[in-house]
Amino acid sequence: MKGTTVLILSGALALLGGLAALIFPLPASLAVTVLVGWVFLISGVVGLYASFSDRTMPHRGWASFISLVDIVLGVWMLAQPMAAMVSLTLVVGVLFLASGLARLYAAVARFRGTRLFWMMVLSGIVSTLLGLYVLAALPAASLVLIGTLLAIELIVIGITLLSLGLALRKNGKF
Repeated sequence: MKGTTVLILSGALALLGGLAALIFPLPASLAVTVLVGWVFLISGVVGLYASFSDRTMPHRGWASFISLVDIVLGVWMLAQPMAAMVSLTLVVGVLFLASGLARLYAAVARFRGTRLFWMMVLSGIVSTLLGLYVLAALPAASLVLIGTLLAIELIVIGITLLSLGLALRKNGKF
């Protein structure tokens, strides 16, 4: 199969997945939450195995402790996905808020007088407002936010891959 065909098919699948997540944001949010739970659980088990199997590993105690926390977190997320979804949404809201405030600070501290100043200010304001909105709308926002973010990401990736595949096919580059 040609590379451009793979790009076009991947793009179409990502786009369809994004549209499905946009139409059904709650199941998409639950799917992300369960996936994150499994990632915590598996990384905790692997980390715990590594800390016990390698006696020369530095900071084995801390590595074991963090691995145990990962396991507990993963089990909790898998056992209580709705509560975990609220927690993930809270983390996303805090990250949006912190990222926005950091960009506003950077705009004033480092980019004043440059062409990037207003872009940084606008970007910082948007992220800050998104973060405040998410935090103010908890727990209701948790039902759709993670799924909607996944949908947007998949749609953007899908359009990008489709465009790339079609452009490369047109130019005969791939």
